[in-house]
Amino acid sequence: MSTYIKTLFAFLLATTLAFGLAGCEADGDGNGNNPGSRISDQDNDGIPDDEDNCPTIPNSDQSDIDGDGIGDVCDDDTDNDTIPDDDDNCPLVPNTDQIDTNGDGIGDACTDDEDGDGIPDDTDNCPVTPNPGQEDGDGDGVGDVCDNCPLVANPGQEDADANTIGDVCEDDDDGDGIPNDDDNCPVTPNPDQADVDADGVGDVCDNCPNNANADQADADEDGTGDVCDVDGFTCTAGGPFEPLTAANFGATGETFGICVGCGVTVPGAAIDEDNATFSEMTLAVNVLGGARLTVTENASNNFSGMVNIGFVTSNPDTGLLDLGVLGDFLTLRLYDDGVEVDSFTVDGGLLALDVAGLLGGPEQTFVGVEVDADATAFDAVALEFGGLISADSEVRVHDTCVQQP
Repeated sequence: MSTYIKTLFAFLLATTLAFGLAGCEADGDGNGNNPGSRISDQDNDGIPDDEDNCPTIPNSDQSDIDGDGIGDVCDDDTDNDTIPDDDDNCPLVPNTDQIDTNGDGIGDACTDDEDGDGIPDDTDNCPVTPNPGQEDGDGDGVGDVCDNCPLVANPGQEDADANTIGDVCEDDDDGDGIPNDDDNCPVTPNPDQADVDADGVGDVCDNCPNNANADQADADEDGTGDVCDVDGFTCTAGGPFEPLTAANFGATGETFGICVGCGVTVPGAAIDEDNATFSEMTLAVNVLGGARLTVTENASNNFSGMVNIGFVTSNPDTGLLDLGVLGDFLTLRLYDDGVEVDSFTVDGGLLALDVAGLLGGPEQTFVGVEVDADATAFDAVALEFGGLISADSEVRVHDTCVQQP
């Protein structure tokens, strides 16, 4: 080979090598990534290590159920409930207690069939007791296998003495050995049946054990019966019973029927918030008629909910009204827009509370009635005094009071 040819060959070889090295330096790893500027991605999942919540295990979705910054694929406690996934019977839902009612290895927190009877919990009439047949003999919505009274409907499953026998099918609710029909405290254990005041209500459940009060009346709902409550029944602003006032109500008096000499004096005194003043209803000569005092809401806004409403009254001769005698002649009426919607007499369900000496006068009586105002809408209440009564009878009305939610 001539010297010229050798020289040319050497030149071409050197040139080729030079271009090859330059290309390698430019191409770096052959994938277009320059080693000097390459971003580290150990698991090659497309997420840079400094942004990857699991840099050594591919997880392009970056799922992190418990939000602790560690990707699920490399987190040994996915739900972050301190129970390692390998030991957790519900690895995706926190349940530190690991409760598994049916023992199927799946925690209750992540199963929709806790008792494993094939019936989803939301439709299972015994969700924690297996009963695939869903038998419910009494049709109360509680399956027979978990019903504390399977032959008598009792959806509430009440069991006062906690003996697993429902109250509705047990003749001794409080488990004191005394049948309910003979027990003077049927839901409070009292085997000795002590009843100091002999009112038929056992001492352990009597709100006035030393004063006979079979009706257990408790106007202010403080747990102490009216007959022995030192606070007594009060009708004051902010109290359980509050007076109806002239600011929102109007009071009118009238006579009805054949009633010569009957009348209502100063009807406004029944809504003046002063217990010492009073309106007086008088029957002079009365034949099939009487007097009526009516208190009406000015804006005709009806009452709502359970309402106890009535009048604080007295007898000018004896003080306390003898409701046993006047029961046939005192009537409480309710009106809505001038139309009577209901009426009550003492013997017909009228509530009479003996509140002697506790309302400002020596002896006064609250004559009222408890009504569901949502079922019986009314905006006015009236006390009617009438009937075949001897001449010269009077009833004083000191206040009009209401107790409502």
